[in-house]
Amino acid sequence: MTEAELQAAIVDTAELAGWLVFHDHDSRLNPAGLPDLVLVKPPRVVFLELKSDKGRVRPEQQIWLDALAGCDTIASALIRPDNLETVIDYLTKKDEPNDHSQ
Repeated sequence: MTEAELQAAIVDTAELAGWLVFHDHDSRLNPAGLPDLVLVKPPRVVFLELKSDKGRVRPEQQIWLDALAGCDTIASALIRPDNLETVIDYLTKKDEPNDHSQ
């Protein structure tokens, strides 16, 4: 599976599940290493760096992934084709109602 095919599968699934999806089609003006996709479905925000099975993570991409992994209110991940089923499960899971009983 190519990175483009992986991205198309994730974007299609996310949009069908009601997520807002951002992908910059010309990333030359973005900060180096910024992840490929930003997905938003309150209360969740997800940053995904997409790679084919053989794709390499550049150092500036790893800096972003490490920084995002240190945040407690968002999710980030390096996604390869083997992870597609897990991502689809996450994007399509039903939100659990908030428990405001405390």
